[in-house]
Amino acid sequence: MTPFRRLLLPLAVVATVLTLTPAAAAADGPASRRPGVLRMQTVPPLAGVQVTVDGTTVRSDSHGRIAVRVRNFLGLEDRIKVAAAAVSPDRRVVFDRFRGSPDAGVRRVVEVGLRTVRRVSWSFVERLGTPVPVERITTMRLRSSTGEIHQLSGADLGKPRWVAESRTQQGPLGLASKQLYYVVDSVVVDGTSVVNRAAQRFVPWDRQEWVIELLFFKVTFSATDMIFSRQAGDGVVLTRADGRVERLGFAADGTVLVPDLPRGTYEVKVAGGGVSFGRPVSISRDQQVVLSVISPLDLSLVVLGVLAVALGLILVGRPHLFRLLVRPRRPSWLRPPGSRRTTAPGADAPEQPVPAPTAAGPASPDQPVPVPSAPGAGASDQPVPVPATSGSTPDQPVSTPTAPAARPPVADGVAAGAPTGAARRTDGRRGAAVAVAALLTLLAPLPVADRPASADTPARTAPAGTPDTALPWTAVPPPVAAAAPAPSASSAPVPVLAYYYIWFNPTSWNRAKTDYPLLGRYSSDDTEILRRHVRMAKAAGIDGFLVSWKHTPQLDARLAALVDVARRENFKLGIVYQGLDFARDPLPLATVRADLGHFADRYATEPVFDIFDRPVVVWTGSEKFTAEQIDDTVGEARRRLLVLGNAKNVDTVADTRGVLDGQAYYWSSGDPVEEKTDRKLAAMSEAVKRTGGLWIAPVAPGFDARMIGGRRDVDRRDGETLRASFAAARRSAPDALGVISWNEFSENTHIEPSERHGETYLEVLADLLGRAVDHDVLLESHATSDEKPWGLPAWAALLSTVAVAAVPPLWLVYRRRRAPSAVTPPTQRGAAPQVDPVDL
Repeated sequence: MTPFRRLLLPLAVVATVLTLTPAAAAADGPASRRPGVLRMQTVPPLAGVQVTVDGTTVRSDSHGRIAVRVRNFLGLEDRIKVAAAAVSPDRRVVFDRFRGSPDAGVRRVVEVGLRTVRRVSWSFVERLGTPVPVERITTMRLRSSTGEIHQLSGADLGKPRWVAESRTQQGPLGLASKQLYYVVDSVVVDGTSVVNRAAQRFVPWDRQEWVIELLFFKVTFSATDMIFSRQAGDGVVLTRADGRVERLGFAADGTVLVPDLPRGTYEVKVAGGGVSFGRPVSISRDQQVVLSVISPLDLSLVVLGVLAVALGLILVGRPHLFRLLVRPRRPSWLRPPGSRRTTAPGADAPEQPVPAPTAAGPASPDQPVPVPSAPGAGASDQPVPVPATSGSTPDQPVSTPTAPAARPPVADGVAAGAPTGAARRTDGRRGAAVAVAALLTLLAPLPVADRPASADTPARTAPAGTPDTALPWTAVPPPVAAAAPAPSASSAPVPVLAYYYIWFNPTSWNRAKTDYPLLGRYSSDDTEILRRHVRMAKAAGIDGFLVSWKHTPQLDARLAALVDVARRENFKLGIVYQGLDFARDPLPLATVRADLGHFADRYATEPVFDIFDRPVVVWTGSEKFTAEQIDDTVGEARRRLLVLGNAKNVDTVADTRGVLDGQAYYWSSGDPVEEKTDRKLAAMSEAVKRTGGLWIAPVAPGFDARMIGGRRDVDRRDGETLRASFAAARRSAPDALGVISWNEFSENTHIEPSERHGETYLEVLADLLGRAVDHDVLLESHATSDEKPWGLPAWAALLSTVAVAAVPPLWLVYRRRRAPSAVTPPTQRGAAPQVDPVDL
C-alpha cells in the first residue's frame, strides 16, 4: 500500500496540470475564440425583434438593442438567426443584412439591417370629403418608390394589404433605413381614372390609414334651341367612358344635376325636342354644360332659307324668267299695228316700237316718235302740242282735251328722261338696298359684336334722277375704311416661346422647391398634364414651348407624347438640347452629334416644329467649345435643323460666328428694374444679327436659385419685373421671345399657375401680349366644356324668320310697281284701240 500511496500524489499533480492547461491555452489565444457577450443594434430600431444564437433566443428592447452571451465569435453569420416575425399587429420584420461580418462583434456592436412590412388600409372620398363606396371603384394601381406595383380590383379593393415599408442601404456611417412611399397611379371609376397620376403620395411608416381623394364633380346639364335661345329637349343621354349609357331627365327648370360625376370625357346628346348630335364633353371641374338642339322651327327656318336661295339661283341663271317676274310682257293688243321688236328675244334692251309706214310715206323726221314711258314716270296733265297741218296755223297750238300727254322728244332713239339699262340696274340695286335695310332694321335691337360705329351725321343721298348740280349740299364721298389701329407697344409681333421642362418625376418635388403647381405635384409622363399645360399656355398667348431634352429613353417617350399633344392642339415646339450633365460639365461632342442626328431623323419634317423654316434646337453648353469643334459637331445637323447657341456675351457670339444659326440667351438672373439689362440685350442682338442669325431674347418674371446653391435673388415685384424684362427684350428687336420659364420651379422662374403665386404671372404675360385670359381655361383640361348658349332670343328669331321670308316677295312687288301699268282693253269690239303714246 505504501508504494501506491506514493504514486497518488504525482498523479494528482499531473491531473491538475492537464486540467488547467486548456484554460491557460485559451486564455492566451485570440479574443474571437473566447466566450463573450454579442451586442447588436437593429436598423431601424424596433422593439421585439427576435434573434437566436446557438439555441439562445433574445428580443430587442425598445431602442432596438440586443445582448446575448456566446461561446466565441467565430462563424456567427451562420449561427445567428433573425426570425421573420410580427413586431406589432400591423408591422412585420424580415432580415435584410449585417453590416460587414458579425464576427467583428467581439470589438463593436453588430448592426442588423431589417426590412419592414406594414399592414395598411385606405378609404375613398370626394374632393369635399364625402365618402365614396368602394363598390364604385373598378381598379386601383399603386406604385412604390422602388417600382413595386400593386394592381387591385374586386374584393381586394376593400381589404387591408401588407406593403413594403422600409429597406436598408449601406452608407459611409453604417446601415441606414430608407422609408418607402407609394403613389396612386390610377383609380378607375366608370371607365375613367379619377386621380391625377402620382399626385397623391403615402408613406406607410408615417400613415397606416390612407385617404385617397377622387375627382368627382358636380355637373349641371341643360339644352337650348340652336337658333332660338329657349329651353329644349326632355333630358340628356350620357355615355360614360366604359360604354354604359344613361338617360337623365330634365327637372321642371330644364336642368339635370349629377352631383358626383367622375372626371373624364363623356359623349352627351339631348333626348327629345328635335335633332341632337352626340358630342364629347370633358369634365374637370364643377360646371354647367349647355347643349344645343336643332328644333323643328330651326329646320323650317333653314328650309325656308334654302328655298329662297334656290329661287334666287334659278332667277339669276334664267334671265327670261327673271324678266317675266319683275316686268310682265305687254299684251299684244297694246302694241301699235306693224310694230316689231328692235332687239332679239331675250335681250336686255327694252322693246322699242317702230312706226309703221303710212300712205303719205315715211314719218317725217321732225315728227316725234312715241316711246314707252319710263317705269314709274307719271303722265303730264298739260295739253300736248300737235304738229301743224294744212288746216292749222303754226302759231296756234291745237289742244285736245282727251288726248294723252306726250313724252319729251326722242334723242337717238331713246326718249329723253327715259331710264337706260344702267338706270334700271341702279333702280334694282336701290330696291335691294331697301330690302336689306328693312332686314337690318328688324335685327337692329340685337347685340352684334364688333359692330362698326356709325358716322355722327348720316349721309344724305339725292333723289333718283336728280343731277349733281341740283344738290343743295355737298356730295358725301364714299366711306373710307378705318385705318388699322397701330400695334400696341406691349403686343408681340414675333413668336412667344416658353422654356418647358419634361424631367419631373414624383420625387422631383422633394428637392429644392418652395412652390408647387396648382395642378399638383405631377409627373411629366402624364399626358393629361401635358395637354393642360399646352391649353393654358395658348390661353395666355404663348405660341410654343422650347422643350428641354436630350436622347434618353424616358425623355424620348415624354417628348413624343408632347409632340402628339401639340399636334392636336395646333401648338408649336422647339428644342433646348441639354448638352451639360448634372455637374454642369459638357457632354462629349460625339454624344451631341449622335443626339442631334437622332432628333433630325425623327422630327425634321414634323409640322409641330415648324416655327421658322426648320426646327429650332438651342444647344446648351455650346459656349464651352471652339468654333471648329462646333462646326464639326453640328455641321451635318444644320442641313435639317436651325442650331442656335447659348452664348452669354458678345465675345462668345463673335467667336461662333458662321458655325451656328443664331443665339438664344438663357438669362433669368438679371434684374431689369435696377440694372441696365436692355443694353446688354441690344448689344447681343446686334452681334447676332450682324451675320444674319436668329435672336431669341429672354423674358423672366424673377429668379431665386438659393436652394440649389445659387446666391442671386431677383424679386418678382408683383409682376413689375416681368413687365420690365418684356420691354427690354422687345427693344432688342428679337426674332422670338423666350419666356424663362413655364415650369422651372427650382430656380423659381415659373409662370405656371402655382400655390404661391396663383395665376398672376400668366395673367401679366397675357396682358403684355394683348390677350384677355379666360380663367376657366387656365386650370381646366377642356376649354369648351362649359359652353355658353348662343342664338337669338325668341322674339328676335321670329322677326328674323319673318324678315327672311318677306324679302323676296317684297322685292318682287317693288319691281312690279316699277314696271308699266297694265291698260284696260277696249270695250267696243272692232273699234281701234285708243293707245296712249306714253304706254308705247
